[in-house]
Order: sequence, then structure tokens, then C-alpha cells
Amino acid sequence: METITGVRFVCQPTAAEITRCSELSARFLTVLTGEHRVTFNQILYPYADALSLSGKPGTESTRIFGTHMLLRGIPPRLIESVLNELLPEDDLRYTVTPFAMYDGAAKASDVAAFLGGESTLPGAGEFGNMLSGYVTHWRIRECARVYASFSEMAYRRAKGAISGLLGGRLILSGECDCREAVAAIFTQKTGV
Repeated sequence: METITGVRFVCQPTAAEITRCSELSARFLTVLTGEHRVTFNQILYPYADALSLSGKPGTESTRIFGTHMLLRGIPPRLIESVLNELLPEDDLRYTVTPFAMYDGAAKASDVAAFLGGESTLPGAGEFGNMLSGYVTHWRIRECARVYASFSEMAYRRAKGAISGLLGGRLILSGECDCREAVAAIFTQKTGV
């Protein structure tokens, strides 16, 4: 049976906290793929592959994660077990949200609502706007791949001044004054 599960780190919406969540997400996904036989295809959003999870110098533009993740076919108990091992006690909370499935697809509006939220932080590119109707796991991952391409270009344009992803939005750190240019890259890459 097809499942899609959302994972959300509950944190203050500050640039520093988003950066922290990005690193925790990368560690979490690395443990899942390295120790628990989870494949990259099961990581729907944000897009992850061997390069983005390698942590090697020069791969920083591909290592953009954040507060939310969408995973396919991974039991919630495994998700919670790995997160409980990684997170410092009483330091960061998380939620695990299974999505209702309809013939192997989730409602795009449910995914967008899960990833959405208000933020006063400078950023661009709403991932939820890339989805419509009912979305299968492969459609979410394909959109996440395009979104990752946008994030990489934005990283270069912002000269690395990216905090990470807050829900479905790329957040710029305070040192970057290129929000409009990054928003234009999102439109160019996604057509949204």
C-alpha cells in the first residue's frame, strides 16, 4: 500500500534555526539511507541523492534541506526511532503526518498546506505551487528535483547566503539582498 508521510521540525522561524533544521534533516536522511535500507526514491521532498547527502566540500549548493520532509513508504515508527536518536533531548520537537491517499496519490492541496505557512523571512519559491490535483510519489519527487535545481542556482546567485527551506520556501540569510533575482530564477526554472 502506497504511503506518503510528512515530517516537520517544530522550530522558531529564524534563519539560524532553519539552518540548524537543514543540517538535522541531512543527518536524518543520511542515517535512513545508510543504515535502514531507505532508497533515494523514497525521499520525495526535498530532493536528496548521494551528492547532496555526501557532505563533501564543494557540494554545499546541493545540500539544501530544512524544516519539512516528504517520505514514501517509510513506517512512522522507523522515522520516530531515528529522529529520537538524532535529536538532543527536549531540544527540538517534530511531528509526523501521514497523508490520506486516493488511488496511490495525495491531494496536492494537503501537501501544500503541510508545507505552507506564513514567514516574514526573505525567501522565494513556494514548492506547493508546483503541485496540483492529486499527486503521486514520483510526481512529487520530480517536482522536488526541479526545485533542487532552482535551489542550486539560487545558492550560486546568493553567493551561499541561503539558510535552508522553511516548509516549501527557500529562505535567504540576512546577508543576501537578492530576493527578486532568486524569485526570477524560481519562475525561470519552474514556470510558476
